[in-house]
Amino acid sequence: MPGYMGFEGRINALRRGPVRERLVEWREMAPILALDGVKRFGPPMLGLGLFLATWQAGHVAYGAFILPSPVQTLQAAFGVLTTSEGWIVLGATVARVVAALAISLLIGGFFGLLAGYSNFGRAMFAPVATILLGIPATAWVILTMIWFGPSHGAILFTISVVTGPMLYIGMVDAVLTRDRRLEEMAAAFGASRWAQFSRVALRQIIATLAPVFGIALALGFKVAIMSELVSNVAGIGAALARSRAHMDIDMALAYVVLAVMGLLVIEHGLIRPMQRRVGAWKRVSG
Repeated sequence: MPGYMGFEGRINALRRGPVRERLVEWREMAPILALDGVKRFGPPMLGLGLFLATWQAGHVAYGAFILPSPVQTLQAAFGVLTTSEGWIVLGATVARVVAALAISLLIGGFFGLLAGYSNFGRAMFAPVATILLGIPATAWVILTMIWFGPSHGAILFTISVVTGPMLYIGMVDAVLTRDRRLEEMAAAFGASRWAQFSRVALRQIIATLAPVFGIALALGFKVAIMSELVSNVAGIGAALARSRAHMDIDMALAYVVLAVMGLLVIEHGLIRPMQRRVGAWKRVSG
């Protein structure tokens, strides 16, 4: 049976060759990788488990009408995702948050960059940023309702004016705390002023600004949902208002869960990878 013998010979060759060595390496590395996984994912999973256990205990104590169980809420959330209407509702809120944060980053980030490099600009804009930060988000929701009425533009303005000052201050702090010695080193090697800014300073600024942007993202979702709830403009907030009117606590919590999931997807799918990419030089130098 030459065919069978040839096949068996190839298998034996693989066992003696690089494949077997690779399997041995993986077998030796498995305990180390498992321990690393426990250290990395164990604490977050433990915290999530405690949260879900507390939620379940509240459900048992007060009943499904007051607090549905985590399983019931997830079932309602998956039910929303199976309908086109649910995706339209989620997409409307996410689109508003992304668009408003882009506006905030362009305006707040631009003025923050100027203030970071200019003592005069920093002193001039400081009281304005303090005033804007001191105005509660709820007040902005009411004011924009009066000024613009219940509209898509009103919600964009509200999110932008609430998150803009935060991104401004974060940008100023990022510019001031950058390592200027790296720019001096680049200049010593003949780099132009633009190259010093775009290839050295800007990378540090973005890496420092990324956590602030994550906080602004979470705040943007909260403001968007609150604005939609008050103005009854299509989105997660309007869906929560309908759930409140129908006393449908399952659906209300389902939309809350989906809003949090949308926030996590944007943060871990966009912000964190960008932060790791622009901050790779820190790990290399460390």
